[in-house]
Amino acid sequence: MPDAAVDFESPAASAHDEEATGRSPHDTRGYRFAEFIRRLWTKSYEDDVLFMAGAVAFNLLVAIAPLLVLGVGVSGYVLARRFGDPTSAIMRLVTDLVPTASGDVDITAMVGGLVDTLLAQRGGLTLFGAVFFVWVATRLVGSLRATLKEIFDVGRGRGIVEGKIFDIKVVILAVMLLTMNLGVTVVFEAALTFGIGTLGLAPPFQYFTRRLAGMSLAFASIWLLFLVIYRYLPVRRIPWRTALVAATFAAVCHELLKAGFAWYATDVADYGTTFGNLATVAVLYFWIYYEAVVFIVAGEVAQVYTMRKAAKVKVRRSFRSSS
Repeated sequence: MPDAAVDFESPAASAHDEEATGRSPHDTRGYRFAEFIRRLWTKSYEDDVLFMAGAVAFNLLVAIAPLLVLGVGVSGYVLARRFGDPTSAIMRLVTDLVPTASGDVDITAMVGGLVDTLLAQRGGLTLFGAVFFVWVATRLVGSLRATLKEIFDVGRGRGIVEGKIFDIKVVILAVMLLTMNLGVTVVFEAALTFGIGTLGLAPPFQYFTRRLAGMSLAFASIWLLFLVIYRYLPVRRIPWRTALVAATFAAVCHELLKAGFAWYATDVADYGTTFGNLATVAVLYFWIYYEAVVFIVAGEVAQVYTMRKAAKVKVRRSFRSSS
């Protein structure tokens, strides 16, 4: 339903203002930003963002253990044959995705302990177990497909059988990409250590260089993950511009949310009193849910941005054809 604009000024006054300023009030940045926020709010409400975030978070909780077993087990086995023990690189890659907190709530320690246990037992992963874990992990891919179909207004979807086959391919590809990412991380850290040793940097500069390189690599990894998901999971290929906007917005918000969540869980909230020994688990659940919200809102932002761009192009073409 088209929005109705209410004009409280007379046409003569509006025309006089446009002639005096040289442009329409609708061309101001404030008006365009407010219009963008209004459209984003409307589309988010129509798509029921919070409900979709709950569905994605639930399926991520179901699939997180199989994905960790597959990713850590397979990548650890492959990389150990080529680069030696990759435990430290895998631990850093996984723990960089969660907020760092201290005290009663320490998600990093909990996730790190889980990854360490999986690494120690990766030799027990059988073919039957791998197939079972791949099948369970497809729940997450299926929920992401359904969510992106709604966000990007994709008219058609994959059938049940076609969709499940696609989900299995995505899980296998994700494990392969994780292994490649870890390999790049190991090589990058070795090159960084060699470069720091060659330059002979002082200890404070060594820490700063390693910290900056680690943060940059973590941001690039999560940005690339978002880009691949937004671009290739929907049945219709999403334009690169839309996928880039969504991935950039999601990656930036992920880092901001991680820092803000770590501060809130450590210095503000008292989860220990409320949840007791389950405080870390409860905070992890909250973190996953709000990460799902960020993922969905980023897609909505990119879609609204693309629709506004397309509308402007259509108006310009109509104006040129009429003139």
